[in-house]
Order: sequence, then C-alpha cells, then structure tokens
Amino acid sequence: MSGRAARKPFVLKKGEGQSVWSLGGRFTLKVTGADANKRFSLVEALAFRSTEPPLHIHQNEDEAWYILDGQMTFYVGDEVLEAKAGTFVYAPSGLAHSFTVDVEPTRVLVLASPAGFEHFALELGEPATSDKPPAGLAVPGPDVLGPVAQRYGIEVVGPPHRAGS
Repeated sequence: MSGRAARKPFVLKKGEGQSVWSLGGRFTLKVTGADANKRFSLVEALAFRSTEPPLHIHQNEDEAWYILDGQMTFYVGDEVLEAKAGTFVYAPSGLAHSFTVDVEPTRVLVLASPAGFEHFALELGEPATSDKPPAGLAVPGPDVLGPVAQRYGIEVVGPPHRAGS
C-alpha cells in the first residue's frame, strides 16, 4: 500500500497538535511531512522577542507566514515587510531572512514547503505541557543552533535583526 493511499483526512481543533517550546517560542504541529507526503508542513507558532532568529537561509524549503494575532516585521533579501494580523508573507528558499516580533505574543502560522522544518523545531524543543513558557526560553546559541540547522539545510549567515539594528 503506498503512503498516498494510507493518508486520511483529519481535523485539529484550537490548541490541538504536538506542541513544543523551541527556538524561543511555542510550536504546535498542525500538518507534518508524514501527513502531507512530505509536500509541506504547517505549524502554529506563539512568537515572542525570544523567537527572533539570526539571519539565515533555507536551502531546502520555501517558508511563509500568516499572522493570526499580533505583528511582526520580516527582512527577506533586501525587502522589509511589516505584517499585522491578516497579513501573509512569503520567503523563497535561498534568500537570507529574519524577523522581529513587534507585538508579544504574536500568533502565526508557519508554512514550509517541502516539509522538514517541523523536525528542526522538534529536535531543538521540549514538550509544551502548559501555556506558560519555560524559564530561559530563547533561540539556542550558535554552538547548538549551527550544527542542528546545518543538518536541516539551514545556514546561519548573520545575527538577529534586532541585535544588528
């Protein structure tokens, strides 16, 4: 039986899905590569300033964000893209990008195509058993983040945007 034949429709309600505190925020998996035949993944993120990543490039996947609540500013290539609730932002693979979280917390859907990003967040995370962020929540330092990112085709090329402002 092929993977395609074994796939089934499903519904996840608000708050449902595997959830981890990772990369400075909370990531709740809505669709994984296993669900979508590796075509894409969709994660709901609760983002804080601690979620702001270093400037980086995804070699494998395009990344997109849909802001549900709050506000973020994205820096993609030479573009500065302000995003309030109801805004969609797209970053093709191969372009350096970063973002700032302008309103804490911001709730955002993160789409990656093809799938894979969700495994990166899971590997660096710890299970989210409550809505309260763990003490010291932050994006890992370069010594931890760099090697894990490299395994997922993500190259760190600069500091977080806010730190470099």
